[in-house]
Amino acid sequence: MNNKNYETIKVFMEYIKTLSTQEFMKCMFLCFCAPTIKGIKSASLINFRRHKHEDMHSLWKKHADEWLMPLKLNYLMLNEKIKSKNALVLIYRRELLTKILRCNKACDILCEYGYPLNDIDACLECLREKFSFGFPHEIGIFLDYPPEDVRGFIEKKCAKNLDCPCYWKVYGNEKKAKELFMKYKRAECEAAQEILMSR
Repeated sequence: MNNKNYETIKVFMEYIKTLSTQEFMKCMFLCFCAPTIKGIKSASLINFRRHKHEDMHSLWKKHADEWLMPLKLNYLMLNEKIKSKNALVLIYRRELLTKILRCNKACDILCEYGYPLNDIDACLECLREKFSFGFPHEIGIFLDYPPEDVRGFIEKKCAKNLDCPCYWKVYGNEKKAKELFMKYKRAECEAAQEILMSR
């Protein structure tokens, strides 16, 4: 992340601290899910939390459809079965996720972990169920990470040491990963800038 991008995100994070819980949540969503909103990533994972007393879980469920439907996005509450005020949410673009889940290498990994690959809704429900028992590392497939990187992480291989901020550990194509990281960060920074300019 270059200095300008770093400064934009820093100012954005300071700004949203001053907002109401609802506006804080909406701005977090618009910024950190920007790659999915813009259609360059199949899904984004975000954990909404701020102060211990704030019920982000209920607030997200109250406003999610209002915020997502105009953008043609869907969501899956991953901590639905866990008592928590946080909201751990997978926000996804259904057509892109469906395409990702049909990739042979992705299917191979998900099949090993018992996912029903012929039905995207059943596949997503299986992912949610797995969150009841811990953090399933194969979620990287849903998040559009390259299958070779997901497998490398699961098998605890030695990751490549990249000289840039990373969204995941890279084991495969370093050049492609860097290009994706730059696209995702650019989308987030543009969204943060738009929010800051609309103050």
